[in-house]
Amino acid sequence: MFGTLHLIMIGVCAAVCAAMCVFLRKLKLKQWYKILMWVGIVSETIKVFTYILRNEQTYGGYLPKTDLPFHLCSIQLIFIALLNFTHNEKLHRVLLAFMMPSCLVGGLAAILIPTSSSLTIPVITFQYFMYHTVIVAFAIYLFYCREIEWTAKDWGNALKLLCFLTFVAIYVNSICYDVVEFTNVDGVKTVEYVSRVNFMYVVDPPVSGLPFLNKNHGWLVYFAHLAFTGLFAVTICYIKPIVKALKKCGKKAPAAEALPDNPADETNDFAENKANN
Repeated sequence: MFGTLHLIMIGVCAAVCAAMCVFLRKLKLKQWYKILMWVGIVSETIKVFTYILRNEQTYGGYLPKTDLPFHLCSIQLIFIALLNFTHNEKLHRVLLAFMMPSCLVGGLAAILIPTSSSLTIPVITFQYFMYHTVIVAFAIYLFYCREIEWTAKDWGNALKLLCFLTFVAIYVNSICYDVVEFTNVDGVKTVEYVSRVNFMYVVDPPVSGLPFLNKNHGWLVYFAHLAFTGLFAVTICYIKPIVKALKKCGKKAPAAEALPDNPADETNDFAENKANN
């Protein structure tokens, strides 16, 4: 990580992302959906066939469990398909509300903390960095998109979907978790890992040695730190509509206090004063 090749790829990703943000900024949302669909098709085709062929002697024609699309970035492929093949505007709004922060933060994190194979297999290097660059560019487009006015409700929907996907990842990780249990001569049960996955990084940190996301104090503390990181990242992306909503609530409160307790009494007093005059 942060070797020569990695630094070069970070520079290339930054340049490509900047170019996309400049030259594709006037595209409509539906045009972006098509771009994402074709990028996703090319990306998954490269990934699936490359990993199957490289692991053919071990897994035959199966894709290794670790390469299933259940990470924060790869699960966007499911959302991209829903955006292209469904016409439910409410569903689209919820998906876009989640994709804006998750593609931005997840994509940037993936570029800065790449997988080992993304820097050792040339075709995977192209696939990995291409895909994450495009979803980051899309997130930036959504951030400034004039077709959508983000609200505090979108922030809430993004957090709800993040919580749901986190628990789904826990279940999927458990389904894909294969171990061999045996008892040694002293009667102590030992577990030998045969296969394990770490989708959404709810099992272990993405890399060891991180100052905040680590398991130095056990899994529960790590999971709490991970949850706080997700909450903080999503909130930062929606800070403008959140502040706007808070200001709106602040303006409504004084207006409500200024209203008379009993409008009928006010009307009666006005009528009496008018009669006396």
